Amino acid sequence: MRTKFIKRTIEDTIDAGRGSGYIETIEYECPCGKGRIIEEHDRTPGVTSHDVWLLCDDCNKKYKINSKIVSAWEVVPK
Repeated sequence: MRTKFIKRTIEDTIDAGRGSGYIETIEYECPCGKGRIIEEHDRTPGVTSHDVWLLCDDCNKKYKINSKIVSAWEVVPK
């Protein structure tokens, strides 16, 4: 399942030797609504990474993030 979108932020980054880029952070509600799911894309040249985290103690006991690629994640029962 995908959950409710909360907000999206973009932070500009600069790497002295590689140039400028940005970090995109997208925040969603967790299934119970007490915590958050954070999807992060670091598009700084030479650093590029993509991650997703479930930040809720209650939901971490019941669910996990299933993701073949970060932007296509879904919350599934453990």
